[in-house]
Amino acid sequence: MMRRDSIQQDNLIESGSGLKRTLGLPLLSFYGVGMILGAGIYTIIGKAAGEAGESVWISVLIAAVAAVLTALSYAELGSMFPRVGGEYVYLKEAFPKIKWLAGSGGLMMAFASLATASTVALSFAGYLEQFVFTPPVLTAYCILLLFTALNILGIKESSWINVTFTLIETFGLILFIYFGIKSPGFGEALHQLPSSATISASALIIFAYFGFENMVNFVEETKNPEKTLPKAILLSLTITSLLYFLVALAAVNLLPVEQLAKSGAPLSDALRPISSKAAGALGGIALFATANTILISLITASRILFGMSRDGVLPRGFHRLTKRRQTPWLSALVSLTIAAILVPLGAVEVLAAISSFATMIAFTVVNGALIILRIRRPDIQRSFRSPLQIGKIPILAVLGALATVFLLFQFDPFVYLVGGGFLFFILASQMALAHKRDKKKNAETR
Repeated sequence: MMRRDSIQQDNLIESGSGLKRTLGLPLLSFYGVGMILGAGIYTIIGKAAGEAGESVWISVLIAAVAAVLTALSYAELGSMFPRVGGEYVYLKEAFPKIKWLAGSGGLMMAFASLATASTVALSFAGYLEQFVFTPPVLTAYCILLLFTALNILGIKESSWINVTFTLIETFGLILFIYFGIKSPGFGEALHQLPSSATISASALIIFAYFGFENMVNFVEETKNPEKTLPKAILLSLTITSLLYFLVALAAVNLLPVEQLAKSGAPLSDALRPISSKAAGALGGIALFATANTILISLITASRILFGMSRDGVLPRGFHRLTKRRQTPWLSALVSLTIAAILVPLGAVEVLAAISSFATMIAFTVVNGALIILRIRRPDIQRSFRSPLQIGKIPILAVLGALATVFLLFQFDPFVYLVGGGFLFFILASQMALAHKRDKKKNAETR
């Protein structure tokens, strides 16, 4: 039987105010793999290896476990509420009386997506410099503008670009793993024991897993979303976790961790002593990997803004759609503007950490939302349930919340300054808007 949310969405499509359903399990899974793979592992693995040393593979596994715990919560919530808006929708359903909380959660995730787009736009510029010199900031602006245009063009066109780029970047990682396995000493890092640095490096590595949470914002463009979304989330994480584990072992086997830490293109530099041709090819593949993440991050942010606007939390103009393509063009342009503002912050690891900070706050509250909904609204239909519970309490959601809170304490002070500043601004603005709406509503009822 078709869910009420799905029926409402189909009615929106017919009325011209909804998004078109074009994604099945294969395409949505490609989006998931494309969102997770690439930018993070191509850029962050070197910095993480510099912190954790040869035990970086353990950092990868810690980050994977933390990601899976929260992914299970997203999978269940996405099957319960298959509506665009993600975190905003879940917090609204879990805390209906705290109206500013839902808006804050949605905006925080939009900000995290745009910080990711800015981070990876600079990484794209770094890899491009291996082939042709262009000013990094100018390159970042140009790639953001190009993919905003593709975002507005349509989800179907974007999805086939994503499939192509995902296949290319996956091939690049498999090529890197192949050379790592062939090199003497592969797997010796497995004898390394973890340290406190191993755990702190996982806060960087988890950036490479971000993306699965954005899959929920494609739910209104997905066929049979209640069943397709959970499958796609878990399939995407399984594939990427295996690849990341092997990449980490290959990286520390091919290049000393001190050199990995200093490299702006760690995977290419790790291959260069063995094969300059393979290193050059991997540098070219990294362009596709980083470009793919930029595209998906911009699409995700625009969908979050679209969903919140359609619900009346943001200005109504944000949910305007192009007549022919049914894409949220104004939200796409606003997303471009914010991403462009973040670019001058500079260092990739700083922007990556800011994105991680914002995302892990959202992860914490999403796990909390699932716990609340299991207690208060156990009757809601769920096509997927996160396993293990004591009474009504979902154990893995509790562990997911604890894991993300722990990782929140692993950042540098500057990240808390910038990320906390944005968080304070978002919370203050949403509380002010909620107060204004309540005041207006009370005036109308008198």
